[in-house]
Amino acid sequence: MTMHGALSKQRKKETHVKRLQDRVAVITGAGSGIGAATARRFAEEGAKIVAVDMDPKSGQAIADEVGGIFVQADVTNADQVANMYKVAFDTYGSIDIAFNNAGISPPDDDSILTTGIDAWRRVQEVNLTSVYLCCKEVLPYMLEAKKGSIINTASFVATMAAATSQISYTASKGG
Repeated sequence: MTMHGALSKQRKKETHVKRLQDRVAVITGAGSGIGAATARRFAEEGAKIVAVDMDPKSGQAIADEVGGIFVQADVTNADQVANMYKVAFDTYGSIDIAFNNAGISPPDDDSILTTGIDAWRRVQEVNLTSVYLCCKEVLPYMLEAKKGSIINTASFVATMAAATSQISYTASKGG
């Protein structure tokens, strides 16, 4: 990195507004991709991060990186979803942001002619039912606090369709 690049990076860090200072953000699918990037950005903005993922290695790694906590959870399991919000609240005393981001796009989700019902259901459970479960479980905390933000990750394929056939993924993101 050049001296100019290092100074520019330092100035950027110094000028963060900290719009999320002391807010508690629960991020599903935090171990990789959009979830990991969101955890990093929210932490830069001052949020306390609860990184939720099924993979303990990647989930714990992102939690450690951003100074947050990790909760292993299957977002298709109502009890585990309830527990992840309980852990977040018990740890930090509030839940200000629910970033419902967990999702899958497995190779067996293909054309409607070849996708089996089990593949269809698995994608719908992870990509759509999990959003229902997360909203249902976090809302009581936010209603009690009289504040909060829920962000549900969607996809452009909901309106444009996919370049490859992903019948269940496309339907779930439309939902």
